[in-house]
Amino acid sequence: MAQPSVSSQLVALETEVGGALMNRHARGVTLTPAGRVFLREARATLTAADRARRFTAQAMEGASGDVVFATVMSVAAGILPSALASWRKARPDARAYMHEYRSSADLSRATSLNQHDFAVGPEPLGTFEFQTYLGSEEFVVVLPEGDPVAQEAAVDIRDLANRPWVMFSNDHGLSQIMTRLFADAGIRPDCAVSTSQTEVAVRLAAVGLGPTIVPANVIPAPYREFARSFKEPWHRSLYVYSQDPLSDLAAALVEDIRAVLSPKSDSQVLSL
Repeated sequence: MAQPSVSSQLVALETEVGGALMNRHARGVTLTPAGRVFLREARATLTAADRARRFTAQAMEGASGDVVFATVMSVAAGILPSALASWRKARPDARAYMHEYRSSADLSRATSLNQHDFAVGPEPLGTFEFQTYLGSEEFVVVLPEGDPVAQEAAVDIRDLANRPWVMFSNDHGLSQIMTRLFADAGIRPDCAVSTSQTEVAVRLAAVGLGPTIVPANVIPAPYREFARSFKEPWHRSLYVYSQDPLSDLAAALVEDIRAVLSPKSDSQVLSL
């Protein structure tokens, strides 16, 4: 760029900021204090612009960026930790923001209002532009250590009809699951204690407060020995759905979630 052009642009810049940015001497020029501040901020702006270009390009390629999604609390505790770990390992510059809902109805409602990029949960209420089956999760019963019923590899829920149970608060989706299972078995057990946390329910059951029912994938490793399948196995189908097509970054996360889940089961499937 020609010297007169540079000088005129500097004058115009000084006019715009309202003061001198350079001290002009016979031997050349030096920066004023304000000029040093301007130079520092200008360099930071150029660095940020370059970072924005690089990150945008990576987001277009599915290598970085942000994903905002939602799920129900039991899926957040059980399936998503290992899926997110795998996704982040392959994409260390990517970030995920997860919103948890107590029930599939609340999840469907929020997704229909576009409050996040996509949802992972039970089959949604209503119709969505994008919806696909991911896999299934098994529901199991957790019993206390030494329980005689636990001597069997699989449990008939009717054998536990007279026990007090660890249940879930009415606004929790697993409360509906348990109500459905009890009704199908023709039993109406009492409640020993109610909680809104799946891991707490597992711990309460393990110490003897009563059996509980949770997805097998939410049970922490030290408590898995207390879990038993049902003689008539129950699975819940899980879906991903949204109002808009998934980005490449979101689609990659969905595939990592799919890898954690079981394939479609021929056993009884809960629609809640």
